[in-house]
Amino acid sequence: MSKYKSFWGVLLVIYSLDLLTKSWVVSNSEQLRYNPITVIDGVSGKDAFFEITYITNPGAAWSMLSDYPEFLTVLAGVALLAIFIFRKHLEVQFIPQQFIFGAICGGIAGNLTDRIFRDPAEVVDFIDIYFPVVEYDYPVFNIADSGIFLGASIYFIWTILDAKKEKDDNSTSSSAIT
Repeated sequence: MSKYKSFWGVLLVIYSLDLLTKSWVVSNSEQLRYNPITVIDGVSGKDAFFEITYITNPGAAWSMLSDYPEFLTVLAGVALLAIFIFRKHLEVQFIPQQFIFGAICGGIAGNLTDRIFRDPAEVVDFIDIYFPVVEYDYPVFNIADSGIFLGASIYFIWTILDAKKEKDDNSTSSSAIT
């Protein structure tokens, strides 16, 4: 267990921050729903760049699969189980992967907690970002979503860089043989 300290540490930080922030948002939901807190404005017009608001979402990102919350609950459980089962193949024993999968699992656990323990079984979202350059109001999200996104993005980049390094190593070793 001690060789996975970073994994558990990151998982617990993401999970705890998610639970704490959602708890605060839910306790202030009436106010936040109608009067969001502007954190960063700097944008002309009614939309602010960064606001704290309150909504719930029965679906996944961009409200996908909103009609199938039970499926999303099972999928989250299966994802956590798969990461546990395949942890050696995913190389979770190494520190960088512990941070990556700790963030992903912490996020999955945070949203799964909402789906299991909230009635109705919906995820609480509260971070609202508006991109004025393209006039796009990004879908509202939460700390758990951020952990999943950051972990998955870093893993994607890590995998590409690792494949490139492996390819370069193979081409170097094959040219040394000839």
